[in-house]
Amino acid sequence: GAVTSLKDATRLDPENPDYHYKLALALSETGSSAEATAELEKTVKLDPSYARAWYNLGLARSGSNHPQAAIAALRQGEAADPNDSAIPYARATIPARLGQKQEALAAAALALQLRPDFPEARQLIQALAR
Repeated sequence: GAVTSLKDATRLDPENPDYHYKLALALSETGSSAEATAELEKTVKLDPSYARAWYNLGLARSGSNHPQAAIAALRQGEAADPNDSAIPYARATIPARLGQKQEALAAAALALQLRPDFPEARQLIQALAR
């Protein structure tokens, strides 16, 4: 399947961040979250400007209950692509879950500033304002 093909690709071209990224996504779909996280970490090590890999690494770390490491990865993603509204939105959801309203509001506001028609960001802000 896809995982086997992508593992072969990373073996043949271990310095290619795209192969590691695609392998991470395939592993994530099969439920191999620890392996997927490891591939995302390889991706950003090979290419520190790979915003989508930082984004997915943030989600993976958040999903494995490492909120501070998740926020750190998402901040790296924001630095790599300051125009991607999904990244600060994802970063907003973590402190929102932890009850850290100000940090969540600031990140959600940034997402909304980048994309004014972002309903999830607007809903999160409204929920936090209650």
